[in-house]
Amino acid sequence: MDDLDRHILETLQEDGRTPFTQIAGEAGVSETTIRTRYRQLVDSGIVRTVAVVDPAALGFEAPAIVAVSVEPGQAEAVGKAIAGLPEVSYLVATLGSYDLIVELLCRDLTHLTRVVTQKIQPIIGIRDTETLVISESYKLSCKWNPYGGSQ
Repeated sequence: MDDLDRHILETLQEDGRTPFTQIAGEAGVSETTIRTRYRQLVDSGIVRTVAVVDPAALGFEAPAIVAVSVEPGQAEAVGKAIAGLPEVSYLVATLGSYDLIVELLCRDLTHLTRVVTQKIQPIIGIRDTETLVISESYKLSCKWNPYGGSQ
């Protein structure tokens, strides 16, 4: 990663539809250079192009975090089972008080309750869950920048 790669990343994080010609002009290089560098970033797995959807705009108004404790040795199996649920937007294994942290995007409180009590809690290997309903998001960033630029 050099300054040109970082410039490409920062520009595309701000607006993923920025033309390569514009990025090239800002960077003082050719469009071909930007296309080549972008392809290298994609091929190396550093960059993925995706559309970011606002769940609230689609009527999903009950986001929540579910902390899950599992029986010893069951984290991977439980994680795979939870990962298959369509309401799950984020799922990680942790080394703290809980074994898994799950983000759910649900339409309403009834939907959230059904997912937690009928889909997650019955999974074999789960010991305990704690559900934290998200009342307000202060930061939701798809513009993570490990190099310290503004977000």
